[in-house]
Amino acid sequence: MSTSDDRAIDAGARTSTGGGSVALGHGGLRFRPRKRLFRRHLITVLMLPSLLLIGLFAYYPALRSLIGGFYKWNGFSKPTYTGISQFKQYVNSPTFAPEARNLFLLVIGSILITLVSQFVAAEVVCHLPRKVSTVAKYLLTLPIVLPPIVLIDVWAYLLNPTDGLINKFLHTLGLGQPDWLTNNHLALVSILLVGFPWVSNLGFLIFLGGVQNLPRDVTEASTMDGVGWLRRVFYIDVPMLMPQFRIVVVLSGVYAVQNFIPILLLTNGGPGNSTMVPALDMYQSAFQNSNYGYGMAIGTALFVAMLIFTLIAMRVLRPRT
Repeated sequence: MSTSDDRAIDAGARTSTGGGSVALGHGGLRFRPRKRLFRRHLITVLMLPSLLLIGLFAYYPALRSLIGGFYKWNGFSKPTYTGISQFKQYVNSPTFAPEARNLFLLVIGSILITLVSQFVAAEVVCHLPRKVSTVAKYLLTLPIVLPPIVLIDVWAYLLNPTDGLINKFLHTLGLGQPDWLTNNHLALVSILLVGFPWVSNLGFLIFLGGVQNLPRDVTEASTMDGVGWLRRVFYIDVPMLMPQFRIVVVLSGVYAVQNFIPILLLTNGGPGNSTMVPALDMYQSAFQNSNYGYGMAIGTALFVAMLIFTLIAMRVLRPRT
C-alpha cells in the first residue's frame, strides 16, 4: 500500500466510534480517548479517600464552627439559636481591645522578624563556601523537627527571673534583671523572643529554595558590572523573590494568629490582659468555661480576620512585571 493510502487510513481511523475515536499505531489499534478517560477516572478514585478525609477533618469542623457561632451551646445541652448576639458580646467584652492590640503587635512583629532573619540567613548560607554552606543548611534546618513544647520549655527556663540564663548574663554585666514574663510592658516582647534567632523555620527553607534558584547569569552580570552585594540584594534578589516573600508573609501572619501555645504555657494571657489574644480567649471559652458557642463565634471572627489579611497581603505583594 502506498504512503498516501496509509495516511488516509490513519486519518480515517480517527473517527468517532461512540466510545471514542481510534488510531492506528505501530502496535495495532489504540483507543487513546478511552485510555485517557480510564486514567482520569482512576485518578479520581485514588484521590477520593483523601478528599473525603480532608472534608471530614478540615472543612466540616470549620463549617461547624462557622454555624456554631450563631448558637449558644455548652457541649451537652441542645444548641439555642442566638443570632449575632455572641459576636456582639465578644466585640463589647472588656478583653476585645487588648486582644486586638496584642494580636496586631504579634502579627507585625512576627512578620518583620521572620522576613528579616530568615531571608538574611538564606542569603548568607547560599553565598558561603560550598562545604560550609552544606553544614550550615543542616544545622539551621535540623531544629525544625524539635517538638514545639520542648522549645517553649527551654525558653521558660531562659526567661526565668531568678534562675534564667538571660538574667544571669545581665547580672554578670551589672545590668538589671527584669521580670520577663510578669511585667506588663515586657511580657509580649518576651513572647516574641521565643525561638530566637528565628531561622529554623519553614520560611527559611522557602527563601533558601528561592535564592538557590535565582538565575546565575543575572547575579554574575551584576557582579561584573560592579554592583555591590547590598545593592544586588535590594535591587535584584528581593524583586525576583517577591513570590517567596508573599508566601512567607501570609504563612507567618496566619501562624501568629493561630499559635497561642507559647502564650498559654508561658503567661496564660497575663499579667492582666497584656498577652491575651483572641485564639487563647477562644480556647479558654470553649474548653475551660464550656461555652462552645461563644468560642466558635471568636473562631469565626478570627477566620474572617485571617481571610482579610491574606487577601490584602496577596494583593499588595503580587508580582509586578
